[in-house]
Amino acid sequence: MGQAAIERHGPRCELSSWTDMYGIPKDLDLSPVVGEFTTQVNVGQFDLQFTFGDVNFAIQSPVNLFRGGALIAHWEEGQWPDPGFYEIMNTEVTRCRVVNDRLIVIEFANSIEMHLEDSSDQYESMQIGFKGNPSPWII
Repeated sequence: MGQAAIERHGPRCELSSWTDMYGIPKDLDLSPVVGEFTTQVNVGQFDLQFTFGDVNFAIQSPVNLFRGGALIAHWEEGQWPDPGFYEIMNTEVTRCRVVNDRLIVIEFANSIEMHLEDSSDQYESMQIGFKGNPSPWII
């Protein structure tokens, strides 16, 4: 992440308005994820965590995997992920995009799309951390 992005990121987390703190920012650069692989998925009672290279994700909102537009796996708080999550293990990320202020789509070499949604205006949906940057993006 460039210095300008870090400088913009810092004050963003200190805003007092809840509506300004949530939502996926347009300037969130997830390009370091492309070309990386998922080697581990961690399941907690209230979150799903995974790492792509130097980028760590902790997700509290539902996570869905799609292939050809069909839902193949789902995770939500308090549940084990569906077996379809095995299909993203050791699979290269080919594209990662911020679709809008509510959706990030990570695409894999095996034609699976992972949808990460900011599903709440009141609570954090995810944290995205970059190695070397002590302040994660809080969405």
